[in-house]
This record gives sequence, structure tokens and C-alpha cells, in this order.
Amino acid sequence: MYPLYNTQLLMYVAEKRHVGQMCLMAGSVLLPGEADVEAMQKAANNVLRINDALRLRFIEKDGHVWQEPLPYEERVFEVLHFKNREALHRWGRVYGTIPLKLDITSDGSIPEDRWKMKNPPLKLVLNILRHDLKMFFTKLRFHALKTQPSCFEMKLVVLPDAYGVIMKLHHVVSDAWTMMLLANQFIHFLRGETPQSYQYEDFIKSEMEFQKSGRYEKDCRFMEEQYAQCPEPTWVWPKPYTTLEAVRNTSVLDLELSSRVREYALLHDITPYTAFLTAICIFMGRKMGREKFYVGSVVINRAGVRERNTAGMFIHEVPILMNLPQTESFADAVLHVRDRSFSGFRHQKGTSRTQDTKKMLYDVWVSYQDGILEADNRAECTQYFNQYTIDTTIFTIEDRGGSGCFTVHFDHNLRVSFAEGKKVLAAVLSILSDGVKDDTRQIGSLGDGISSN
Repeated sequence: MYPLYNTQLLMYVAEKRHVGQMCLMAGSVLLPGEADVEAMQKAANNVLRINDALRLRFIEKDGHVWQEPLPYEERVFEVLHFKNREALHRWGRVYGTIPLKLDITSDGSIPEDRWKMKNPPLKLVLNILRHDLKMFFTKLRFHALKTQPSCFEMKLVVLPDAYGVIMKLHHVVSDAWTMMLLANQFIHFLRGETPQSYQYEDFIKSEMEFQKSGRYEKDCRFMEEQYAQCPEPTWVWPKPYTTLEAVRNTSVLDLELSSRVREYALLHDITPYTAFLTAICIFMGRKMGREKFYVGSVVINRAGVRERNTAGMFIHEVPILMNLPQTESFADAVLHVRDRSFSGFRHQKGTSRTQDTKKMLYDVWVSYQDGILEADNRAECTQYFNQYTIDTTIFTIEDRGGSGCFTVHFDHNLRVSFAEGKKVLAAVLSILSDGVKDDTRQIGSLGDGISSN
């Protein structure tokens, strides 16, 4: 047995609060051609066999939460037949919202009151109950009322002209990189190849050793200093939330703008992520009427070959303190964001010892996903949003190669309407477009004609 990783514990708390739907990650991978179901069964079992994170169970013992991998046992994976892609994706969008049930045992040393929400508003409680009733009938329709406890599901998919898998994982054992890693492994096994893989338990043990080091203490002090510099919370959308239901707005940049962003990043020795993050921060400052504020950056924490080939939950959430006067040029703002981000990333493994304060300091996170399906460039990947979240908003920039076009998702609680979310994305991308076209302009003048309110 070994303890939960820092970020894992946040996901575990959500599960214990019976809102595990917000921790779901689901998607499908399709390959062109005729299905060989026997080979698919073998490949799926191999994926399960080589990744201990997919077989984790959780133990509450002596007042702490532990995890350990169960021994591998061969499975017969369910085979689903669809007449076309539209039918698959329609099914997948609902399947991706049905919670998994983790394998949890307890010796009773942790009282259930520890996991309960503190004084939730009555309207929120009623909306959660209404949602749970709706989910009961969804489970009934999908024959999912009685399922085996698991943090991972995979089903084989067969179409007339394609085949593949649809999978669902709990965020406590997975991140976006893991989803892409498993897809790559499945394809490699289908072709008779053996992909690189490492055990999540080894990563956790190395992190435990790191937390005994002086460097870890230094990282923690940095994080605590970050929070102390700006005690005023950053709430771009301060309206209280009364539901956990959520929606996703998506925009695919055209090839012209995507190419300009890449060229700008190359010319100024930054990553495309820095350009996107700058545009998002400019929008945030303008909407709040503030120069100094926090934004949360989601870091994949996979620097080496071993980490990049290990399935599991690796991400860190790094608070970045911004100071962006609207009179500053886009070029100067980019440098400021780059430097602040780099400083935060250097200390990303640190943790504030005031977790409750930390979670209330900001409501915007930004994530950059550049994992690709290197095993077969013909593969079609589709994500299914879980449609559930707390009072946070998350911008996700996807850079998957292939077409060369960026995709930006904006996931948010329904306290931000779908229509407002659409305007937010338009405003951010307008700022980005103007900034990379002429970075001498003041950031307050970017995105002319697009309201940020």
C-alpha cells in the first residue's frame, strides 16, 4: 500500500462526496478497416495488464487513505456495434457522464462527516438530488445500475468501416496524457508490438522520497509566498453556483490563425501555450477591472521518458500571480506571463499547507494538451465531456498535430451560460489574433468590438 498523490486526494474527496461524475474522463479511438475482435480483446487485456494504475483499489485505514494495485486478471471486454460514427458519439456523450464506482474499503477510522460539503446552499442540494434522480434513469437505460467497482472501463467498438475502443477512467488514476497513452498502447498491441510502460507505484514512491528533500520545502515556501502576495481572491465569475451541471464551449482555430500563433511563438522564443495564456489573462483582467490576480495553470509533470510512459494521475495545479496593466503592450505582457509561468513551473511540486485557502483564491484554470496518437496517424480521437463541475472554469488548448489547427475548450459550471461561454471564447481568440498580428498595441485595445463583460 502507498498513499495518494496530492492531486489524487482532491479527486478522492469528490468521489466520497458522491459527485464523482466531475472526475470522469472518457473518449473513443477509431481505426479504419475491418475489426478483428479476438486481436482487440488481446490488446485491451494487455493494456490492463501493463498499467497498475488501472487496477487500483483504495483503502481507508488508520485515519489515512491508501491505494494498492489489484493483481491482473484477464477480462472479456464488452463489444459494442454501431451503424455509424454519429451513433457511436451520441452514445458516448451520455456514457461519458455515468459515474464509475471506485473500489473502496474502510476500517471505519475516517468518519463519513469528514467528506461532507460544509453548509451547502439548499438550492444546490436540491439540484444535486434532482440530477441524481435523472442519473438513476440514465443508468437504468444503460444497464449500469449494478456494475463492478473499478477506476477504468474499456469497451470494444465495431463499425461497418472502422473499429476501436471507447474508454472511461476516473481522474483519481488518470489525466489527459494517460488517455492518449492508453490509446497508443492499444494500437501498438494490435500490431503485435510491445510499447514502453512503467508502474505508477514507482512514481508515487519517488514523489514520497522527493517530499523529504530540502527542494520540496523550498517549493512549498514559494507556493505559500505566492498566495500571500495577493490575498484578494480572483473570481472572474463571482456569482454563487446552485448546480454542478456544466457545459463545454469549443472553438477550432482556422489554419491561418493557428499558423500565426506558431510563428509568433517561434519568433519570440515562447511556447504557443504562453501566447494563449496571455490572451486569457488579458481577458480576465479586463473583465474584473483588475491588474493583479491569480490564474491556475495545470502542469502535466511528465518531463522524462519514464513519466511519459506511465499511466496515472500526474498533474499539478500551479497558481500564477499576474500583474498586467491594460496600458502594457502585448509583447511586454507575453514576456511577463512567460517569466511568471516559468517561475511557477520551477516550483510546481510544492504545496501550500493551507489547502482550504488555496481552493478559494481563483476560479480559472488553463491546461495545454499536446499528447498525440503517434501509433497511427489515421486514428480518430473523440473526447466526451462529463458535464459536471464545481465553481471553476477551465480553458483547455489542444495541440494534437495532424491538421495543425488548435482547438480551445471552455468548460464551466452553468452559473456561466452556454451563450456567455461562447462570447468568452470569441473575446479571448480576438485578443489573441490582434496580439500576434501587432504586439506593439496596448493590451487594453486588443479584441476591438468584442465585449468582455
